[in-house]
Amino acid sequence: MSAQQLDQILAVVSGQVVLRSDVRAFLELGLIEATDTSDKAQSDQYYITKLIERQLALDEVNRYRIPIPTSEEIDQELAAIRGRLGGESELSTLLALVGLGVRDLRQILQDDIRADVYVRERFGDANQLSESELISYFDGNRGSFAAPDRTVEFDEVREAVRLKLWTERREMLVRDWLTGLMRRGEVVRFEP
Repeated sequence: MSAQQLDQILAVVSGQVVLRSDVRAFLELGLIEATDTSDKAQSDQYYITKLIERQLALDEVNRYRIPIPTSEEIDQELAAIRGRLGGESELSTLLALVGLGVRDLRQILQDDIRADVYVRERFGDANQLSESELISYFDGNRGSFAAPDRTVEFDEVREAVRLKLWTERREMLVRDWLTGLMRRGEVVRFEP
């Protein structure tokens, strides 16, 4: 008789276990971005890293005592997932399939909201960008903002420039922050 493997430990982060079922749940619920690689080993490492980074970020969030979001904020996130999946029935089916309850999902969403608040507070927002930074970025990336039939002037696309530059800058800041957390964190990975 052969034993069936029920789950697999992929990592331990600051004493918290990351299981293969966690990766599956986060992917199925759309809580982590899917990778476009077809290489299974690469995609496994990508997803494990995402959940490790999430736990390290939550450790940091907990150190700084970011407040618990309101039930309404969590309900909005839950409604978005329900909408993506097609309704309450589909959500219930998926939760049962990945071994989570609604309470578990609400806790995950609560943690994610707290992490987002922390990142916004730590790294600021797009309003911090100066006019000269925006103009410089526009000049260097003019083709990204071009209209097919005419030349676009900076004033027409100022807010699009602000958003694109801030998105790039924030991604870099968050990536550097997570890299530092990974370097300092207590992380043990296991072969998937």
